[in-house]
Amino acid sequence: MKIKLLLSSLLLLISVSFSVQADWQQAADEVETSIKLMLEKVSPYRGQLDADLAPLYLSLTEVTQGKVDYPYLSKIVMGKYYRRATDEQKAEFLSVFRRTLVKTYGKILVSFDIESFELQKNRSVSPKPDKQKVVVKVTSTKGQDYTLINYMVLKEGQWKLVNINLDGFNLRVTFKNQFASMAQQAKGDLSVAIQTWSDSMAIK
Repeated sequence: MKIKLLLSSLLLLISVSFSVQADWQQAADEVETSIKLMLEKVSPYRGQLDADLAPLYLSLTEVTQGKVDYPYLSKIVMGKYYRRATDEQKAEFLSVFRRTLVKTYGKILVSFDIESFELQKNRSVSPKPDKQKVVVKVTSTKGQDYTLINYMVLKEGQWKLVNINLDGFNLRVTFKNQFASMAQQAKGDLSVAIQTWSDSMAIK
């Protein structure tokens, strides 16, 4: 009886382990596919920060649609101000934030002039199967290495990006602080803060 119990327990542990690894692999596959698509779009602009990047931004918007949880991210970035915002202000900031993220990611990809990237093996098990961290080692043509951490969440059967950390640059935290600063400068007027954010992106 004890042997059967031990065997059943072992099989359960093995099945759970495989299930967790499968969850991470699915998230990793989504990250790999997205990076390949983006690098394909960026290829004609490699190292050309002075070029007209508008067509690239449009392409990246199409690539990231459905793969990045823009509504969730814009809500997090607005922080405590989200609850005060009207539906119109939330929709406006969502649109502005989408442009912000696409521009930021696009310029990073162009300026880094990526030579190659490699997904790192999963070293730790996520306590929540629907939340996974995918680490990618990125190497530039100059031989510099960067660590890109993709935070993924499974929503309605689709793995979506909810945060990025690039060598210590936490996208969510950085943008949240920026919006809070603009809202404070606007004395809580969210329409002004959103317009200020939009204007700052227009001149970049």
